[in-house]
Amino acid sequence: MTCMRATRIALLAFGLCAFATNANAQSDTGFYKGKTLEVYAGYAPGGGYDLYTRVLAKHMVKYLPGHPNYVVKNMPGAGSAKLASYLWDVAPKDGTAFGLINATIAFDLLFGGEAAEAIKFDPSKLTWIGSLDQFTPIGISWHTTGMTRIEQFKEKEFLIGSTGGPSAAAVYCNLLNNMIGTKFKILPGYKGSEDIALAMDRGEVPGYVGWYWGGLKTTRGDWLQSTPWKINVFLQFGLEPDPDLPGVPHIYDVLANDEQKQIFKLVLSQLALARPFVAPPNLPADRVKELRTAFNTTAKDPEYLAEMEKVKQTVRLFTGEQIDALLKEVYATPPEMIDKVKTAMNPPGSK
Repeated sequence: MTCMRATRIALLAFGLCAFATNANAQSDTGFYKGKTLEVYAGYAPGGGYDLYTRVLAKHMVKYLPGHPNYVVKNMPGAGSAKLASYLWDVAPKDGTAFGLINATIAFDLLFGGEAAEAIKFDPSKLTWIGSLDQFTPIGISWHTTGMTRIEQFKEKEFLIGSTGGPSAAAVYCNLLNNMIGTKFKILPGYKGSEDIALAMDRGEVPGYVGWYWGGLKTTRGDWLQSTPWKINVFLQFGLEPDPDLPGVPHIYDVLANDEQKQIFKLVLSQLALARPFVAPPNLPADRVKELRTAFNTTAKDPEYLAEMEKVKQTVRLFTGEQIDALLKEVYATPPEMIDKVKTAMNPPGSK
């Protein structure tokens, strides 16, 4: 009896060891073992899109079965539509390639945005892995202007710096001018937010609409060090009020009716997925699950979050499932409402 019992214990111990060995082996196996993950940024090196891509790739491979190698590549062009088209047409549809594109790609085809002509596919059919930030655009005026309330901008013309074309500044200002009678005038020709910020410092332009709050805090934190601040934040445009901006009116607070709110909600939908990573369409279901799980886990990884904090970049997860649901809702918008959005986004009096 003692001998038999000892044998059983030995067999049990062997079984447990074998199970543990198999479990460890499985963690190092899977589709991605021995493969190289290609992770793309839809913009040139050195900017925020590039930074988000490189830090994510570095940490995400830890959570993919098989722990693949990775390489980060940049594919700028057409506001990241070049990368989106590459993922749709050319990239392997097996989960070894994905990238970070501009959120507007998901909506330009509907609303006639900047990249609409370059998009020859249905963006909602891409495999949306998830997004790492949610923007809160703001409207700001230089402190010496005395312009602190949205009602004041209905009384006289006010210059707003812009990069030109259908920029956020132009879109938001056109919407406000059309809907509530503000008198914003766009001054185009600036290269980007940093260029506009320098112009405000120089007294060249008194305001900016559409710069996101997180970016201002990172690059122009000195504006917020004095009392009072060097800028007045007179409006915020996030899908929800930002808890970091108590007392600053939200866009829905200044609109006249539910239809105006619905129009703005459609325009602002892209803010929920401000740093979206996408893969080609028609990936195997298990591969989509692996990518999304690894992505979501990375977004909560203390080491990843510490590195992002070090480079002064925020992380606010919006999952692939949430993106799918949002796009389904937006793409179901009746055509007549889409037409109203397009009209409201154009300068007053234009056709």
